[in-house]
Amino acid sequence: MLKRTVAMLLVLLIPLSLTGCWDAEEINELGFVLSVALDKVGDEYKVTAQIAKPETYSKTPGGGSSQGEKEKPFWIISTTGKTVFEAIRNAAAISPRRIFWAHIKVIIIGEELARSDIHDLLDFFTRNPELRLRTLVAVSQGEAGKLLEIVPVMEKDTAADLEKIIENRSLTGKGYRNMLKNFLEQYLEPNGTPVTSRIILTTTEDKPVLELNGSAVFSKSKLVGWLDGRQTRGLLWVKNEISNTIMVINCPYDGRPVTIELKGGKTSFQSSVENGTPFYKINVDATGNIVEQGCATDFADSKALEDLEETLASAIQDDIRSTVTAAQNFEVDFLGLNEILYRQNLGRVEATPGKLAAGFT
Repeated sequence: MLKRTVAMLLVLLIPLSLTGCWDAEEINELGFVLSVALDKVGDEYKVTAQIAKPETYSKTPGGGSSQGEKEKPFWIISTTGKTVFEAIRNAAAISPRRIFWAHIKVIIIGEELARSDIHDLLDFFTRNPELRLRTLVAVSQGEAGKLLEIVPVMEKDTAADLEKIIENRSLTGKGYRNMLKNFLEQYLEPNGTPVTSRIILTTTEDKPVLELNGSAVFSKSKLVGWLDGRQTRGLLWVKNEISNTIMVINCPYDGRPVTIELKGGKTSFQSSVENGTPFYKINVDATGNIVEQGCATDFADSKALEDLEETLASAIQDDIRSTVTAAQNFEVDFLGLNEILYRQNLGRVEATPGKLAAGFT
């Protein structure tokens, strides 16, 4: 009898210890943001959000344009405000659902905003607990909001399209990738020289398409300039991020193109200070395969292969030199050479935050 009484009491008490999710939000009450674009309009911020349409997104196959313009699987809203947070809160006057940021894939910053100052933007995203720090960051050449209106041919939405072309950057070696976490860390460093993806709007068969094209260079919270594809590849060499990239060089005998697929590369640095002038020596060891040959040269011959390797080495050197020249023109050490100089010559040279030392050999 006692055991039965105890059992009954336990059955009655256990439900009392279970608490409900009083602050939970139902999925059907949220608007899931896929990507966000931020621009500057006068003295205000303009926030453009691409939100998944719940009734069509899950039913749309890869290639959002397959259902036509009237059946886009996403909804675009734009709002403005004196601060980024105010602009986002103003979206509540348009969206019947609470904007939910946790699934953002790409943050796109417009050129005008990037050149003015993105400190407030970074402050907002740092404080937002919903946002994933692995979100990709890109800068558009022009207004960022316009990019979100493009319906990709192969993907459902702009966010998925941009995410994949940025991830495929290594195939060309002419694009750069940076996540919000790394961007913030680089911004907070004393030198503060983040680099991230540059996105441009181009056309293919008279249809607008998005293209990963080079990279954007910042000095602290301001965009200072662009790197083209070749300069971006030079940066990848310096950063030891070359993999599965191709380079097209001229045959050393007849000038016809030879395509090399680079399987990897390792870069090392030597720096010195002579009469108060810093000098750098950058050593690159690269491996690759000939995947296409436009000339009739037999590269099985050791002399011919050696000449081809020298041509490739010269092309790699030109890539890196073009990037260093850009850094000197911007007066921003996004390559990190100044830190290397200071570390390797500790006590003999003083590092100047954000500035690139002049010497290069």
